[in-house]
This record gives sequence, C-alpha cells and structure tokens, in this order.
Amino acid sequence: MTTVSILASISILLYYFKIPLPFFPPFLTLDLSDIPSLIAAIVMGPLAGIVVQLVKNAVDYLLHGSYAGFPVGQTANFLSGSLMAGLIGSFYYLRGKISWRSITASVLLFTAAISALNYFLILPAIMNALGLTAEQYTASFAAFNSAVKDLPTAVLYIIVPFNLIKVSIVYAIGLPFTFRLHTILQKRRLAL
Repeated sequence: MTTVSILASISILLYYFKIPLPFFPPFLTLDLSDIPSLIAAIVMGPLAGIVVQLVKNAVDYLLHGSYAGFPVGQTANFLSGSLMAGLIGSFYYLRGKISWRSITASVLLFTAAISALNYFLILPAIMNALGLTAEQYTASFAAFNSAVKDLPTAVLYIIVPFNLIKVSIVYAIGLPFTFRLHTILQKRRLAL
C-alpha cells in the first residue's frame, strides 16, 4: 500500500505538467503521469497500476473538478492509463518478461480499445455534458485536421495518432526505467 501511495503521489505531481502537442486540439495534452502506474503494473502487478490511475484521477477530480461538471476527463484519463499500464503489466506477469511482440501487441490492443471507448463512450459523454451536437464537436477537431468530417474520422485522424504518440512516449521512457528499478528491487530482496 505504501508503494502504491508513493507512486500515486508521483503520478499526481506529474499530471500537473501537461504538454500540448502541435497539430492536435489544445484539450489533448501529453503528460508523463502514466509512468508511475506502468512501474506499479510491472513491479507489483496490473491491478496495482490500475489503482495508481484510480487514485491519481480521483484526487485530480476532488481538487480541480471537471469542466463538464462530472469527471469526463478524469474518466478518460483513468481508462487510457489503466489500459496502457494494465496491458503491459499483464503481458509481463503472463510471460515473466517483456518482448517486442508483447510491446507491439500491447500498443495495438491499447489503440483499438481506447479508440472504441472514445467513439462509443468518451466523446459522446463530452458532447452530452457540453450540450454540443456531433457536428459542433467535430468542428473543434477539424480545425486541426481538414480530413475530419464526422466522429469516426475525428477518432481515426486525431484520437488514434495522439494515443499512439502518448503510448510510445510513455513506454519509451517508462519501460527502461521500470526494468532498472525492478532489477534493483530484486537484488535487494535477494540480499535480505
């Protein structure tokens, strides 16, 4: 519980540093707050990574609320981060190692799942909360990519590339750090 609490605290701090990406709407920002949940998922199991995500997003909602009145953004972040950490953590616990195949499978499964969640759940919930029609909402995406004509193309041309960039950066930074930390922790356990 202590380790999960520490990782959740680090995740909350990292969540404040949001990086806007060029060519994407300003409400889609990159942050590195998923790395602590990635660490938890590999070192302690997929459920620990999901708990770190839950604590981070619950605290963020309690401290800052939501622009939509209910935690749509926090729910989207929770689902995204939980999928990201939970998938790679599950592959690690099933096989005892991470290979390029498991990373590729994790990225593909994450992208497919988060795209479906955005299309069927997250984007409609945001539209309903803000009182926008699909046309009004997709116009905010079309301003950044002229290929966006409707909700499916918004997911295909904006959501999918953004999430591919996000998962690639989180895995590229988080996995090497996680495995170094995991090795140190294993050596400490053996020394005891």
